[in-house]
Amino acid sequence: MSQLSLIIKNEYLTDIRAKSFWISTLVFPLVMIAFGVFIAFLAEDSDSLTKAANFAAPEEDSMTPAKALGMMLGMLLTLFIMMYGASIFNKVKTEKCNRIVEILATCVDGRTMMLAKIVSVGLVGLTQLLLWFAITGILVAGLFIVFSPSIPLDFLAGAMFWNSLVWSLFFFIGGYIFYGSLFAAVGAMTDKNNENQEYMSILTFVLLAAFYIGEYAVDNGDGLFATICMYIPFVSPTVGTVNAIGGTSPLWMCILSVAVLYLCALGSIAFAGKIYTSSLLLKGKKFSPRDIITFLRSK
Repeated sequence: MSQLSLIIKNEYLTDIRAKSFWISTLVFPLVMIAFGVFIAFLAEDSDSLTKAANFAAPEEDSMTPAKALGMMLGMLLTLFIMMYGASIFNKVKTEKCNRIVEILATCVDGRTMMLAKIVSVGLVGLTQLLLWFAITGILVAGLFIVFSPSIPLDFLAGAMFWNSLVWSLFFFIGGYIFYGSLFAAVGAMTDKNNENQEYMSILTFVLLAAFYIGEYAVDNGDGLFATICMYIPFVSPTVGTVNAIGGTSPLWMCILSVAVLYLCALGSIAFAGKIYTSSLLLKGKKFSPRDIITFLRSK
C-alpha cells in the first residue's frame, strides 16, 4: 500500500472515530427536520410559503424548477467547500503548530501529505453526507407514515434529477480539489493565528462572491458576465452548476467549463504543493509575495 493511501486511511479513520463527527452527524438531520416543521408551521399563515411548499408551477418568465434546483445545489456546493475546506485548513494548522509535521516530513514528502489531507477530508464529508441522507430519509419516511403529506416524489424518476446529480458531482469534485489545495497551502504558510485569519478571510470572501454570483446566474445565466464566470475556477463550481442544470448554457459550453475547472484544479495542486512543501517546516515567519515566488521556483 502506498504512503498516500496509508495516510488517507489513517486520517479518515481518526476523523470518523471522533465524538464530534458522530454528534454533528446525528444532530444536523434533527435540526433540519425541526427547521422544516417550523417552516411548515409558518406556511399556514403565509401565501408565499404555502405556494413554495406545494411546489406551485412557476409563472411564465419566472424561475423554472430546473433553475431552482441548480440554485439550491450551487448553494450546497459552496457551503460544503467552505465547511470542509476550513477543516483542511485546521488540520494542517494544528499539525504545524504541534510540530507533528516535522516527524512526518522525514519520511513523506509535502505534496503527498497535502493530497492526503484533501482526499481524507473529502471522504469524511461524503461519509457524513451519506449518513445525513440515510437518517433524514428514515425520519421523513416516519413523518410520511404518521402524517401522510401530499408531496410529489415522482421527480426522483425524472431525467432532470439524475442530470442534476451528474453535473453537481462534476463541478463539486473539481471545485473541492481546487479550493482544498488552496486551504491546505494557506494552513501551511504560517503558524500565527492572526495571519492565518487574514488568509482565511480572503478565501471566505472569494467563496461568498462565488455564492452570490451563482445566485445572479439564476436569472442572468446567458449574459456575458455569467458566461465568462463559467471559465473562472473560483466561481465556476456555482455558476457552472446553475447553468448546466438550469439548461441556460449549451452542452458544449458546460463540458468546456468542467474541463477548464479540472485543469485549473491540477494547476492549483501543483501551485499549492510548492508552497505547502516549502513553507511547512518554517516557523514564526510571515511570508511576503517574494517568498511565495521563491517557493514556486524551488524544485
